[in-house]
Amino acid sequence: MMKKIAALIATLILIYSVYYDLTTGVIPRSSAESSVQIVDIQTIPVQQDPFMEVEIKPGDTVISIIEGLQQGPLPVPIAQIVSDFEELNNGAKPEQIQIGKTYKFPAYNQQNR
Repeated sequence: MMKKIAALIATLILIYSVYYDLTTGVIPRSSAESSVQIVDIQTIPVQQDPFMEVEIKPGDTVISIIEGLQQGPLPVPIAQIVSDFEELNNGAKPEQIQIGKTYKFPAYNQQNR
């Protein structure tokens, strides 16, 4: 009998949690609204992304090289790193880099993060 009551209470709490999340949400409206900014892209100066050229050694991967250049964890999502690498290297795929060849790697700074 106690197990049935506990299961009923847990189910009611779960239903209330889902209802509350869908109707009210857990993010305060003031912080969600204040984080949106509209920027006119014509006023932003276009800059060439900085990069570094690195010769590939045995065991190197695009991610390990970026981590080495940053001296720490990845500063941007992996999808962006892959996209930036392909753009800098005329469509070369990160998984097809070759030992001994030199490739351009995006150099991320505080503004890119």
